[in-house]
Formats: sequence, C-alpha cells, structure tokens
Amino acid sequence: MRIRRPVGIALGLILCSAVLRAGTGLVPRFALEPSNLTLSRPAQAATYFDKAGPKFAILGTESGLFEAWAYPLKLFRDCEFSFFIGSSTQPILGKDIIRFIDVTPAATTLTYVFQSFTVRATYVTSVFEPGAVILLAVDATEPLTIVCSFLPVLQPMWPAGIGGQYAYWDDEVKAYFISEPTRKNHGYLGSPAATGISYTPAHMLSDTPNQFKIAIDKPDEVKHAFIPVVMAGGKGARDDIKKVYEKLAASPEAVYREAAEHYRRLRAETLRISTPAPEIDLAFEWAKIAHDNLFVENPDLGKGMVAGLGASGTGGRPGFGWFFGGDAFMNSLSLDGYGALSGVKTALLFTQKWQRADGKMAHELSQAASYLKWFEDYPYAYIHGDTTPFYIVACLEYYRWSGDLDFISKSWPSIRKAYAWCKSTDADGDGLMDNSKAGLGALEFGELTGIKTDIFLAAAGARAAFAMREMARAVNDRATETAAAVDFAKARGALNSGFWNEGTGQYAYAFNADGRQVEESTPWSAVPIVWGLMEEEKAARALQRLGSADLTTDWGVRMLSNQSAYYEPLNYNYGAAWPFLTGWVAAAMYERNFVLQGYGLLRAAVRHTFDNGLGFVTELFSGNLNVWPQEGVAHQGFSSSGVVFPLLRGLLGLTADAPAGTFGFAPRFPADWNRVKVENIRVGDAVLDIEYRREPKKIEAVVRSRAKNPVRMTFAPVFGLGTVITAAAVNGRAVQPEIETKAWDQAVQPFLTATLTGEDVFSIEIEPTFEILPPENPTRTGETSRGLRVIRCEKTGVAGLKLSVEGLAGTDYFLDLTRPDLVGAVSGGAVENGRLKIRIPDGREDEYLRHTVILEKR
Repeated sequence: MRIRRPVGIALGLILCSAVLRAGTGLVPRFALEPSNLTLSRPAQAATYFDKAGPKFAILGTESGLFEAWAYPLKLFRDCEFSFFIGSSTQPILGKDIIRFIDVTPAATTLTYVFQSFTVRATYVTSVFEPGAVILLAVDATEPLTIVCSFLPVLQPMWPAGIGGQYAYWDDEVKAYFISEPTRKNHGYLGSPAATGISYTPAHMLSDTPNQFKIAIDKPDEVKHAFIPVVMAGGKGARDDIKKVYEKLAASPEAVYREAAEHYRRLRAETLRISTPAPEIDLAFEWAKIAHDNLFVENPDLGKGMVAGLGASGTGGRPGFGWFFGGDAFMNSLSLDGYGALSGVKTALLFTQKWQRADGKMAHELSQAASYLKWFEDYPYAYIHGDTTPFYIVACLEYYRWSGDLDFISKSWPSIRKAYAWCKSTDADGDGLMDNSKAGLGALEFGELTGIKTDIFLAAAGARAAFAMREMARAVNDRATETAAAVDFAKARGALNSGFWNEGTGQYAYAFNADGRQVEESTPWSAVPIVWGLMEEEKAARALQRLGSADLTTDWGVRMLSNQSAYYEPLNYNYGAAWPFLTGWVAAAMYERNFVLQGYGLLRAAVRHTFDNGLGFVTELFSGNLNVWPQEGVAHQGFSSSGVVFPLLRGLLGLTADAPAGTFGFAPRFPADWNRVKVENIRVGDAVLDIEYRREPKKIEAVVRSRAKNPVRMTFAPVFGLGTVITAAAVNGRAVQPEIETKAWDQAVQPFLTATLTGEDVFSIEIEPTFEILPPENPTRTGETSRGLRVIRCEKTGVAGLKLSVEGLAGTDYFLDLTRPDLVGAVSGGAVENGRLKIRIPDGREDEYLRHTVILEKR
C-alpha cells in the first residue's frame, strides 16, 4: 500500500527516513499526488514517452528503454531494467512484462507485472537541476534482484563530438561515473541501494552494457519504500556534478514535490477552459505542458525554446532538440494567448543573440554550438527565409497580449534590422519577399522549391510589414510607420493578385520568376487567410477547396493534394499531414466562420494528443493512413500548437490589443454547448474570467475582470444560418448589435462592445432555428479516411439551409441537429430520429463524391 503523508514531514519521519537511507538506500514510499490530468492505458512497448525539464531529459519508449540528456550532453542510452527471481540466472526483461503507463505532468509511471512481483517505476525529472530520479516501488512475494543496464555515451549533441570517454563504478556514491580526459563533461547513474557489477577498462567504454544490481532479499522490507535510481550530469567541474547527484539521491521526494508544484503553477497561472468536450480541455492542458518541456537552459548558450524532443537512439540529436527560431516564433502565437508571456519574452530575447549582422534571424542552433564553429562551418543556421518575418510578427503578437512597450523599445534596433533584411529580399520590387533571395519557406526540398515566391513566405513578409507599422507607431517612429504602411498595402495587393487562380477557385502554392503560377493544391494559403490578408469572398472560396477530401483527412490536412503528381503519403513535404498546418487551416476556417469545418479539424489535432506519446502531438502523419512515420518526432512543439492555436483564436475567438485596451471574445461553439468557462485570460495587466451560457432563446457571457486600466470588450458569438437576433443588452441595458451579412458567410454573428466594469453581463436573445452539429470523424490508428467532409453551408430560400458535403460513395452519414422539430422538407437526405441522414450516391469504392442536401425550415 502507499501511505499518504503531508509535504511537511515530522521530525520522527525525517529521522526514520535518514536511517533507512543510510542503512539500505531506501526512502519511505510517499504518496504521489492525484491529478485530473492523468493519462493512463495499457503500455505499448514501442511507443514514445519522455520526462523533460529545463536542464535534463529522459527520452525513451514505454518498454522502459531510455536515454538521458543533461543538455547539451547525451549521458547514456539503452538504459533498461531486467529482473531475476531468487537465485535464478534467467533474466525477465522489462520490455516483456510491461503492462501499464500512467502519466501526470510531474511523473510517468511504468508498471511491470510478473507472477511473483509488481514493480512500478516512476520517472521524475528535476525542474531545477540537471538530473532525474526513478522511484521503484516493489511488491514481491519472493526475493528479487533488479538489474539496470545501460551504454555510456557522454557525447555533446550533433554535430559536435569528444573522445576518450570512460566509466567506472564509484562505490562511495553508489553510481557509475562517466567522464573524459578534459574533465569538463561528466555523468552519474546509480542508486544508493545498488552494487556495481560491470568492470570496464579505465581508458575506454565497453561494447557491452554497464550494469548495477539492486538485491531485494526480504521483499517485506521494501513494501513501504521507494528504491531510488538517480542520474545527473552536464558540462562543468566534476565536484559540481557530483553534488547534484548527491542532492537528488538525498531527497528524491523533494525532486517530485518541486516538479509537482511547478506544473501546478503552470496550470494556475495560465488560461484554463472547461467545455462540454473534456477531451479538448485535457488536450489543451497537455499542450501547455508539452510547450513548457521545450524551454531549455543550456549552460553555454542560455535559455530558449527548442522545437521538439525524441529519442536519438544511436544518433546525436534528440528529435528537434535544437533551438529553432522559426518554431519558437510560431509557438509563441499560442503561448501568448494562454498567458505564458514570460516564456515568449525569454524565447524572443534568446533569438536576438544570434541575429546576423544584416538582420537575418537564425533558424537553427545546435545545443552543442559552443563545442564547435557552428556559424562558420555549418550551413544550417540561416537556411530559412520565413524565420525573420515571423520574428517580427511574434514581437507584435507578444506586445498585443502583454502591453510590454519596454520590450519593443529595447528590441527596436533588432526589429528594424530584421525588417530591413526582409525588404532586401524583394528582388523585383513587387512588395513580396522572394524565396530565391530569402531562403526556404513552406518547403525544404524537392521539385517545388525552385520557385520565386511561395505563398507562405509572401504572407509572412506581408504580415511583418503590418507588424512594423503597428510597432513603429508604438515607439513613435513615424518614418518607419509611414514606410511600413506603404509596404503593407503593396504586399497585400500583390498577395491577392499574384496567387489567386480564378479557374481553380483557389490560391496557387507559388509563382515562378516569369510570373507563372505553380497550381498545386496546398493548405499554405490558410496562413494569409488567418491574418485577414486575402479578399474575403476569395478566401471563402479557397477554404471550401481546402475542406475537400483530396486535402482534408479524418486526422488532419495533407501538405499536398493526393491528386498531385508529386504526392507521396509519407513524404515530409509532399503529402504528409502536419498537425501544425492542420491547426492553421482550422484557424482559417474559424476566421471565416466555417465553424463545422474548423471544429472537425480541431478535434483531429486534439485526438493526436493521445494516440502516440501520451500528452504530446507527433510531428507529422501519413497522408493515406492515420499513422505517423517511423522517423516522426513524437514531442513536437508546433504540433501541440496545432491544438492551441485554433482553439484560442478560432473556437474561443480570443483577440487582444493590450496597449489599446481592447479584447475580443467571439465564441464559435457547437450549437449544443450550453456552458463554457474560460478563466485567467491575461491581457496586459488585466485578468478576465468568462462564463458562457446558452439557453434555447438566450445567450449570455458573464465577465469578471480585474484591471488597472479600462478594457473595452467585444462579444461576438456565432450562430447558425437562419438565426434571428431579437434583442441584445449589456448589464441589462438594451443595445443594438452590429450584424454584418455577407453572401459567403456560413453563420450569423452579432457584435456587442462595452467597457468592462468588473462584473458585466452581455446577453443576446434569439429566435432559434435548427442548427447542424459538427460531424465526429474518429478514425483509429492505421485506418484510412472515411469521415464526412463539410464543404459549405449557405442560406437558401427564406430560412432554409443548403449543405454541400463530400463522403465515401454509397455510405450513410448522420449529423446531429438542434431543434430537429423545426426542419420541414428535406432533399438529398432525411431526418430520422432527430438526426440528419445523408446517403452519398453510389460510385467507385473508396471514392469521395460531392453531394448536396437542402433543408427547409418548418
């Protein structure tokens, strides 16, 4: 059993703990804190897991095999447990008896089960030190020996390298000591309860694993104890690393409590949601944790945000565990919205250190850059062109959410230099950045990189011009403000004229030096649509194209249409489905009030939080099957942003301009969501809590605010087509809402604006109509796409609805409705038991066909 004890430990327990530790290497088995964020399931031996902190990371699989990094050093790999019963010499391999995994923010527990024992191994990485502990809880009915084996590595991250490594058992600290001749890089792995059983030459590493054993002769003596396994390492003096090891070994409970408190504060100090879809709420919390795990304190380079994490195996880079500037800037757009503003500022300041003299921002920085001439000898640092305009965009978004004018003022020389570089890449003066001069944009290799300008880079450059105009106004740089305003107007015009293709009804991927469009169907046009850079009617038409089944799957959006001659389902740039890009398409759908489509894509990204590494979203998926390629990085920051970005910007419709004192809440919820809470929204120095309530004929937003300066809020909820707004009020006072009606809109959206007073109620009364609820398209891992694609909703007749969909030939689909009693005549479908039944016409097997349904209001 586990004995629950308070964090403040009584003196008697301290003395008891000290005796146990000194005599046996055990620590009292304290209770792990319950968490409603716990993710549990049967373990999958080959599936990724990690426990990462700012200085140390455990990266492995659910079999229990793992490697350890003390940034920027890989200390060891292939670490795993095996078990021996009694005097048996036959090992029972951990990977063969792994049964369960339970993941909380602070700890991951792997449970090994055999007929005579259960061992729970709980992995905890320190949030302060370059080290980690594994707490072994053993319940056995006969003597048991646990053997830990591993291969010492002690190499800095690729492409750096050192030589002369050696390892030996240090019986004083009960650990293997790993080092090298310069005595600048070290590691420890051991246990206060262990005995070393490997003897290697002092001048080299063995080809066979090093091992230590923990002998449990009397199982009852460990029944109420943890056996700690401790690891530490890093760059520095040996004695300093040794002190870290000894500190962790002396108090593993403190390591756990500190980690638990860290994640408790992360949750408490950032935005929180409560919706009728618990899976969304849970994925959002885990996305915040996934992002937090990517903030790294490198002893040589400083603190910044790496792009992702994954086990390196025999290689030298842990996934995308380098500092990627572009990834940090894109992720910051999500972190801003949920209030992780100090992290965003840290990441931005870090990237400024590596800005090139001409203003270009670094795209890639190895964590081992201090071991070699990274910028002089390797070509990767400044290979991307989109990183620099995204830096400028990220600075504006941070400013809008934080109101931190001091940061913008101090960063202004860097920002201006970055913008000057962006402008220098416009070779022909059309107002758009050119890939041919700037570097890589949307794609990194292959046939479609030999172009003049792709739409992704062009959009980033145009948005950077807008950002410069806004920030220049803030710092009172009138000349730059005026010039940037001209630049923005020119770039926006060129975007709309250069990429739109009337024949295909979509935006081209790129155009060549001679102005010819590259007419590939890709989702990259979602980026300028999110930013409102494109003409509204054309944007709406383009979004209908993006929702089609050749691009959209049940698990995300393909990088390239599966009808393209270049399409390859597992190709990184030419067919794979990226959750990051799916998030941008979802946000674009929401931006134009394509709420059914946006919600479907958001749910696709959400599901990925739970299908591979628990709590993380994998880098990319096949375009044909709902499965990730073997080389896909399981803990990828911008993939978790594929959950957060459309959730905050789209589903919740949060916008902010802290310097102007304005905030927007434009919820685009499914029509059957009756209550939603959004708490701890941070806009400058203001903190807002919102409770949304929906009744059959009334919607309310109750807003509680704490602010030093006035905040003017706009409430703009979205309703289904045919809804009639009958009245509106703020704090009981009748107001006239603004309602914009556009032929291409797929919803009704009134706008109410008022200055917040501390506790305010925005209310809207409606004459309801029937509304269609988003289709649920859950597809199991390994399956092909089979869900319904909603292409367009439009009003028809007096109060009817025309629905264009795509589905598999000969397949029946069902959509839930609100107020099905209000549905009259239906063509192309039928209402059965309160649901809309849609039968797709017969055709070729596995072929998606377009179909139209018209519903009249009774």
